[in-house]
Amino acid sequence: MTKIVNYGLIVLIFLLSSAGIYLFQFLFFHDPEHTFFLILQNLAFLPIQALVVTLLLNKFLNMAQKQQNLKKINVVTSAFFSELGTSILSMLSKLNENYDELCRAIDIPELNRKNMNTLKKSINEFNFKMDITPEHLASLGLVLIDKKSFMIGLLQNSNLLEHDSFTDMLWAVFHVADELQDRNLQGLSQNDLEHLTSDILRAYRCLIIEWVDYMEYLRREYPYLYISAVRKSPFR
Repeated sequence: MTKIVNYGLIVLIFLLSSAGIYLFQFLFFHDPEHTFFLILQNLAFLPIQALVVTLLLNKFLNMAQKQQNLKKINVVTSAFFSELGTSILSMLSKLNENYDELCRAIDIPELNRKNMNTLKKSINEFNFKMDITPEHLASLGLVLIDKKSFMIGLLQNSNLLEHDSFTDMLWAVFHVADELQDRNLQGLSQNDLEHLTSDILRAYRCLIIEWVDYMEYLRREYPYLYISAVRKSPFR
């Protein structure tokens, strides 16, 4: 209620100020026709002024909101890789038979915004060769199942709705956790093992792409954190 009264008072002050200025002009120049002409002229331009101001203001507000959301998303991304993502990448990389070739493809020192699309394309097209056994699945399952509540918390974060790739990656990892939790890993058939390998590979590929995005963001915005992240890189 107080805010409404304050806004009403502000509007009243502006209206009275405008009326006072026009009254002063009328009393000083004694030219009602010219004063009336100016009023109509200003009113004629008022919609255009309102349109321009609204469009520009809306654009700047959207840009500011987008930047703010990106910062929030990057905080979530940082939390994910600090808590779980980097360790999962390290575990899965040990199961990748052509890990050395992948490391050469992900050239950390050359990582920058210009070559991001090329790098992501090469990761999507990379021929992963995963050697996964029930024992590996059991170890991976222990880590993922333990962090399911953490991943659920991230998925409930409303800021991720505008970041489809990160959300898709989270769902891919969460799906693997569900699969490992619901299966008897010691009695897997060959078809089940191949199915799980396919799920893990999809999550692994998504993880790498999001990790590359995350590293590029750190390099650009937080060089001191980037140096630390490079030391912990699963692709050294």
